[in-house]
Parts: sequence; structure tokens; C-alpha cells
Amino acid sequence: MNQVLTKRILSIENKEIGFILFIVCLIAIYSKVMTNDNLQKYGSSIKDRFLKITVGEWVVLLILFFLNYLIEAIKWCQAIKELSPMTLIQSLRSVLVGQAFAFFTPVRSGDYVGRILFLEQENKLKGVAQMAWSSYAQLLITLLMGTIALFFNLPFFPWLKWLAPPITLAAFLIYFSKGQFTGWFKKLTSLQIKNELKIQLVALSLLRYCIFILQFTWAVKILAMPIPTIDLWIAIAVLLLCLSIIPAIALTDLVIRGQLIVLLLAPWYTNTLMLICFSTIIWTINFLLPSIIGSFLLLGFRIKR
Repeated sequence: MNQVLTKRILSIENKEIGFILFIVCLIAIYSKVMTNDNLQKYGSSIKDRFLKITVGEWVVLLILFFLNYLIEAIKWCQAIKELSPMTLIQSLRSVLVGQAFAFFTPVRSGDYVGRILFLEQENKLKGVAQMAWSSYAQLLITLLMGTIALFFNLPFFPWLKWLAPPITLAAFLIYFSKGQFTGWFKKLTSLQIKNELKIQLVALSLLRYCIFILQFTWAVKILAMPIPTIDLWIAIAVLLLCLSIIPAIALTDLVIRGQLIVLLLAPWYTNTLMLICFSTIIWTINFLLPSIIGSFLLLGFRIKR
């Protein structure tokens, strides 16, 4: 009798946990966005600019958004296929829920929490390690492209262009090392992944990086900003490098992103308001939209025991 009652209680808890998480994420996202000074200051001007963008242009931007997260879902599938196989739809759902948690956590650490919710209890720790490898692969591409770009566009701290190459080289060596640890760190050896998987993750990360660049390029086009394409790509590579090493949550990332874009694109475009608008479009598509979708997906969440 007690076992039946316990199962019923756990069943009710299981059904309600998704709704509770949904409310928490939605309230956090709403409060963060609505109290943002940058959005309140430029909100009306940005709205006017958005209204001039055609439906077809928005559709292209949304397709790029979908491709971005589809590639990330494929990465996550590949990373955990031996640990806990998922369908592509399940992986995409996991990635979007991770975005909901990442939106209001420092250094987007909530992404880990959101994704491992869908794993069995015994696989959660290993899942964190697999997620770390996937994130590391994306960081490698960002470091590589950013390091190259630093030699062409660096309006601040010129010494960084000489510091970045050895750091990037060290990052690649660490990533592809076998990592056979002994003593206290022996357990870390079990967290290693095969080199074939490492290469796959890097290749997918490069593809996702290209999607990022296309998003920025298309946003510049629909806003009719006369910035040379190559110069834009170089500036965005530096921007993504800076964002990857500056600790922030997704909301403050909007402010930091806006200021960096103004600084990096100043030689070619001086309309600060339009640059803020440009930054806001990318931030909305890549961070706010998936966070909202992820919050709604939590409604159907069932915690695995």
C-alpha cells in the first residue's frame, strides 16, 4: 500500500516538475529582458527598424537559426551516442532546454544542467564531460578564427595578437592529447573520448561557426548597412573570440556584444544606433528565441529517476 502511495506521489511530482521549471525559466527571462537598460533606451528605434524588414528576410534569418541549433543537436547526438543514444528530435529538445537554463546563469553554465536533465541518473556525470568536449570543440574554432582575425582588426590591446597564437596552439594540443592520467587524476582518463569523435565535433563546430557568420552577414544586409563583407567577417571573428572569454550571462552578453560591435565596426560604420539594432537582432535570434522555446518545452518534461 505504501509503495503504491509512494509511486503515485512520485508520478504527480514527475508531472509537475516540468511546469515548475517552465515558470521559473519564463519569469527569469521576462524579468531580465524587461529590466534591461539597453533595450529600454533603444527599444522604440529598434522596433521601427524591425518593421521595415520583410517577412521573407525574417524567414531566411529563422532558417539560419534552425540550422544553427540543428547542427548543435547533431553535435550533442554524436557526443553521447555511446552513452545514451538520442534521436535528433530528442537532442534538439535537450539543446533548447539547455538554452533556457543558460539564459540566466553565469558563463551559460545552465546549459549543462538543462541537457543532462534528459539523461539517466547514472549517466549525468559522464554527460557533463561529453558536453564539455562538445563546448571545447566550439571554443577551438572560435579561438582559431579569432586569432587569425586579430591580425587584421584589433582596435584595443594590440599585444593580444601575439598572445593569442600560443594559447590557441596549446588549446589544440590539449584537446587532441590522449590524457592518460595517473594517481589522484586517474578517473579523468575515463572521461576521454576517441579522436574520431573529437574530429567530428571540431568539424561540426566549424560548420556551426560558418552559420554564425552567415547570420551576421544576412543581418547586415537586411539592415542595409554598407560594411564590406570581408571586414565584417574579420570583426565578427574578433567579437566571437572576445565573447567566448568574457564571463557573462546571456542578458549582459547583449550589452557587451553591442559595445564590442560598435568598437570593432567603427572604421566602416558610425551609426551607433543601427549597430545596436544589428546586435539586438542576432542576440534575439540566437539567445532569446531558443530560451523561450526551451522554456515551453519544459512543460512536457519528465525527470528521469
